[in-house]
Amino acid sequence: MIKSSFDFSKAGKYKTVSAEARIARFRLIDCVIATKQPIATADAAAMVGQSILDELLASHIVNQNCCGNIAHLYPVSASEIGHSVKLADGRSFNAMCAIDSLGCPATFGMACEINSFCKDTGEKVYMKLNQQKIEAAMHADIFVSYVDNAGQASCDCCGMMNFFRHEENARDVLKPYANSGNAYLWTLSDAFLAAQMMFDIAH
Repeated sequence: MIKSSFDFSKAGKYKTVSAEARIARFRLIDCVIATKQPIATADAAAMVGQSILDELLASHIVNQNCCGNIAHLYPVSASEIGHSVKLADGRSFNAMCAIDSLGCPATFGMACEINSFCKDTGEKVYMKLNQQKIEAAMHADIFVSYVDNAGQASCDCCGMMNFFRHEENARDVLKPYANSGNAYLWTLSDAFLAAQMMFDIAH
C-alpha cells in the first residue's frame, strides 16, 4: 500500500548525534556549498576530527561517493542532481532529492527557493518556502514521492524522492514499493510538513 501518513517517530535523527557532530556537519556542508565539490575523506577528518567524522558516517548523516569522498551531506549534494536550492543569504547548492530540498528551511533556518522538475514530464517545478509555509509555487498541484528505508538516508532511496505534476504518474513509479510499507505519496503541503519534521535541527 502506498501511504500518505508518516510515522514521525522516525524523524529527528539529526538530533541523535553529539553536539560536536552537529556542529561538524555544518562545517562540512558549508565547505561543499562553497566549493561545489566533494571533500576528500582525509581532508574532512582533518577539518572535524576522525572520531566525529566516523560518527557522522555511521549515522548516515553524511555519505561517501563511489570514490570514497564526502559528497552527500543531507540535504546537500556535491553532485548536480537537478534539485537546485537558493538560500535567502544568496548561497546555492543541489539538494539530494525533493524531500531534502523541502527540508532546507528547517536545516538552515531561513527561506529558500527551489528550482526542480517533474520526474515524469520534465516540466519545471519552482517554489519559494520559509520555515513556516510554502510562500509560492509555480503549479497548484504538485505531488511528492518518498521511500523510507528504515530511517537511514541513502543515495539509492533519494532517487525515489521526486516531484510530480500528476498523481497517477507518481503512483506508477511507487508501485514496486507498494508492498514494502515504506512508500509514501504526498501533496506538496504534506511533503513540506514531513520535511520540516525530518530536518528540524538544533544547530
